[in-house]
Amino acid sequence: MMGKITKGSSFGGCVNYVTRKKKDNPDGTPCSEWRIIDLKDVSDLDGRENIIASFEDNRALNPRLKNPVGHISLNFHAEDKDKINDEKMVEIARKYMERMGIVDTPYIVVRHLDKDYPHCHIVFSRINNYGETISDKNDYERNKDICLDLTKEYGLHISDSKRQTNVNRLRGNEKIRYEIFNAVDAALHDNSISTFEQFEAKIKASGVGIEYKFKLGTNEIQGLSFTRKGKRFPASKIDRRFSYGNITAHLGKNKPLHPQSKWMYADGSIVPIRSYKGVKLTRTQINDYVAGKAIRLDSCQGNHPTMYIKFDPDRMIPGFYSSNPDAPRRSTRTQSQGVGITLSSPSFRGGVQDDQGFASGDGISDDFKLWLSRHPGLSIEEALRRYRDEQKAKQRRSGPKLH
Repeated sequence: MMGKITKGSSFGGCVNYVTRKKKDNPDGTPCSEWRIIDLKDVSDLDGRENIIASFEDNRALNPRLKNPVGHISLNFHAEDKDKINDEKMVEIARKYMERMGIVDTPYIVVRHLDKDYPHCHIVFSRINNYGETISDKNDYERNKDICLDLTKEYGLHISDSKRQTNVNRLRGNEKIRYEIFNAVDAALHDNSISTFEQFEAKIKASGVGIEYKFKLGTNEIQGLSFTRKGKRFPASKIDRRFSYGNITAHLGKNKPLHPQSKWMYADGSIVPIRSYKGVKLTRTQINDYVAGKAIRLDSCQGNHPTMYIKFDPDRMIPGFYSSNPDAPRRSTRTQSQGVGITLSSPSFRGGVQDDQGFASGDGISDDFKLWLSRHPGLSIEEALRRYRDEQKAKQRRSGPKLH
């Protein structure tokens, strides 16, 4: 569930929009793409005119308020279509308004039926029944938190914000707006981009331009607008995160990766690991790993619940071990019994920030331990190579396995 907030000065324009006046039938009756599912302190006996008149009567309580019209659309994921009937939508809309502080004021809730996902529009007066202004302080952040809370409370689908919007289903300016969003969002998630010049070049390659707003009489940038296909949108109309200050701050945290490793930055510093085999690293563990120290993880999934991870600067990848590689080395005989052994050359999948962590290669098996004990004096790399060669030879002699 997501909420989109707008404010305005015309109750007539807003009511006409949510009731689809432009799509009225030739005989003047409303089209079938909407219906009012809830209202309070508003009369709809004679259609739109009475609804608008009810809001205008309320406006008279505080005629000095510049933008008395509140308009919020609540959009649910298409996967929740079977869960959201009119009754449930009204229940959620009322809880949303109460938590946003939209109380003691006229409102209507209009459900639209023209999309493949459930959604409704709340039109309300920002002047309550006592002539007081309903506060909009931090309303965008409160809206985001409340929508997430209600989504979890009702067991609804949690979508990845605008990234999951099907742009092909959109038309006109809304489609262009989402095309700009996707281009800017992709550039911000490219960790190789660390300067605004690189960022601008990236989105221009996607067909999106930038216009700058400067402080009067200076070269100081105060704002941005994005352009595409002859249309221009202020950055805040695409996403509130896309201001010049926010983009600059975000890019300042990016560091380009080493051309030969996704586990190390170009300046030689180590990319953090967040989790491994179901274990989420603590902040201390992450800091120690980035500092080049070995870290111990317990309760790992798989055959080896306790593992040690340390970055290998020569191979430019994480190495993982059955014992602490930073501990003083024991004798060769002890090492050959499995202490301090690098388990295998890891094969990694996913990005460095993947929440599932990187994946390991095969763990050390009991068969290999036994083989190793029978061949003392070999380096780990040589032992692994010879053991694997022997296993492959056995497989070739025995033929393919039948399933």
